[in-house]
Amino acid sequence: MLIRTFEGVDMNDALKKVKKELGPEAVILSSRKSDQGSKSGVPGVVVTAGLPQIDPPWAQDLPGPPPPTEDGLRLSDMESIRETISRMEREWGAGSSQEIQDLLVRMSRLTGTSTAPLSPPFDPVEDSRRILAESGFPPGDCEDLVEAFRLLSYQPLDWSSGQVQSLLQFLISQKIEVTGSLFSDARPTGRPRVILFVGPTGVGKTTTIAKIAAMLIARNRRSVGLINLDTYRIGAIEQLRIYADLMGVPVEVVTSAARIADAIGHLRQNEVILVDSAGRTEGGVEEMGTFFSALGAAGATWDFSTALVVSATQKSKDLEKTVERFAKVRPESVIVTKIDETENLGSLYSMLAHSRLPVSYVGVGQKVPEDIELAHGGRLAQWMIEGWSRDGSGIRS
Repeated sequence: MLIRTFEGVDMNDALKKVKKELGPEAVILSSRKSDQGSKSGVPGVVVTAGLPQIDPPWAQDLPGPPPPTEDGLRLSDMESIRETISRMEREWGAGSSQEIQDLLVRMSRLTGTSTAPLSPPFDPVEDSRRILAESGFPPGDCEDLVEAFRLLSYQPLDWSSGQVQSLLQFLISQKIEVTGSLFSDARPTGRPRVILFVGPTGVGKTTTIAKIAAMLIARNRRSVGLINLDTYRIGAIEQLRIYADLMGVPVEVVTSAARIADAIGHLRQNEVILVDSAGRTEGGVEEMGTFFSALGAAGATWDFSTALVVSATQKSKDLEKTVERFAKVRPESVIVTKIDETENLGSLYSMLAHSRLPVSYVGVGQKVPEDIELAHGGRLAQWMIEGWSRDGSGIRS
């Protein structure tokens, strides 16, 4: 907004000068008596006026002068001025429209209307910062997203918190890559698809494998075989065998890397072979490397890839360490489990945004096979901001 100050003998004289220099679109911002008198030595008035331009955008929508009334300024006109002040505060910062507020007080005294103090204006940028913090986003990522929000939110809107959430979800979704189904390509001919599932202890690898296997059988009509490398955890073999028996699929137990090729040979009539591994500590990842090398050695015999399984209940730093630890087995995608067990999914953001590992599936409960979904960037962004809920409505307003 172009702002100028004009002096006149009286208000009419000053307004003529405003109109002559700025034109009929000028907006009167304030007026006061001249402390030093006009140039002619007669006490006059000083008027501050502005000409709306592109910056700030809302200035183009400022209300024009109110129609004259017999009893002075109407209450609706006062509310219009209040809204103008509020918009100025949002665009230019607190205190920038103090002269208008003083003028409003003087008007209210003249017209006999009361003027309650203005409530703090709604600040969409600060609201975005609040939403991200409450959603569990790490401080550094929070500030990066707030800055991106600030750059994109500069437009003539009376922002609501719902609109702030929508723009944040858009920004977050742009940072999340997804793979679609790991099995959406054409059916292989004679070469089984072998996928090794790795990840920390307790993230739900075995349950995830059972869900994916059941989904492949029921929905995709694929033949599936299972291999269990998790001979360390008590009950791990039994758990996978129970799932295999329920689904009617074969399962092999492998105790050393040297037996990998034989196990796959026994299952090679199946189109897909899912390999369950033990949860690994820092040192255990090295041991997993021997299985990984054995699985990847026979590239001409089967198609091999690795999927990293993580839990949404892990802290942001723990997720980053998990990605770093399992980088040695070169995961091509990530599966996020236990979405339903935490209210703050913002901790996932750093891993998904910075590791650039695409997400293939998300687990949203313990039921097999119902509680697994193909990953969708927009839905993940929505859950990070609104929280996940069974009915899809979110848990935060």
